[in-house]
Amino acid sequence: MRSTPTLLGEQGFSLVEMLVATAIVSTVLAAVGTLFAVSRGFMQDQILLVETQQGLRSTLESMARDLRLGGACLPITGDFVVLDGTDSATTDSITTRTGLVRPNLSCISTTLTAAMSKTTTTLTVGTTDGFSPGMRALIRHAGNGTGESFTILTVTPPNTLTKAGGWAQDYPKDSGVYAADERTYSVDTTTDPLLPMLTVTANGNAPSAFAYGIENLTIKYLLNRNCPPCDIVDAPAPADNQWRMVNEILITATARSRSAARNGQYIRLTGSISAKPRNLLP
Repeated sequence: MRSTPTLLGEQGFSLVEMLVATAIVSTVLAAVGTLFAVSRGFMQDQILLVETQQGLRSTLESMARDLRLGGACLPITGDFVVLDGTDSATTDSITTRTGLVRPNLSCISTTLTAAMSKTTTTLTVGTTDGFSPGMRALIRHAGNGTGESFTILTVTPPNTLTKAGGWAQDYPKDSGVYAADERTYSVDTTTDPLLPMLTVTANGNAPSAFAYGIENLTIKYLLNRNCPPCDIVDAPAPADNQWRMVNEILITATARSRSAARNGQYIRLTGSISAKPRNLLP
């Protein structure tokens, strides 16, 4: 029986051809997979970089905005109570206070109508309008200009406020009392060592997370002294009344990415910003 000849175009692939084709396809797929993995890793690093940049920028801008408002509706003569802070290498802290206003935009403030000893917890004032329990407030000595902050415990209209505990000193009649928003910014590297964060303590309450990934905060103060170029100090000296000389606040922060990049290292970015407390400038 004669076999039917097979046309050349109908012949199948040989084993060698199949192996060569398989090798080529495998090589191409491996190259594409490698390229995809590299591209994906690059994109993830870029996302970490952008997130870190945005976190650093928003942190600096938010702090500068609060510091620029410092001193509104508050006394800026005598002992300086609008700003406070500590110098601790790369984990400094700073406190800023801004007066509160009533719905008609008038400052919430009053004065003592009777002298008050440092053991007294009751303040007899001209008016309690605008004050409320839990509100932070400042009291300023009518004579020497010193003062301190406290939390209002109760309000009894028309002229009584109370607080817990005593005072650092006696306060005479006509000493000022001012409602205030008080914020302290500081770095927390102990609660979660793997994720440092900038915290804000508002009005004497517990610290709360403000920005994750902020591991360093350095604050310097430009004083209205020996200008130009003006003195720059790590922390004003209360004994020398340097807090009253603060002309500008220089903030430097370092932000760290939430996770490590492909090289196993965290992305770290450092930025700076300055803030002039507009209500305190001479």
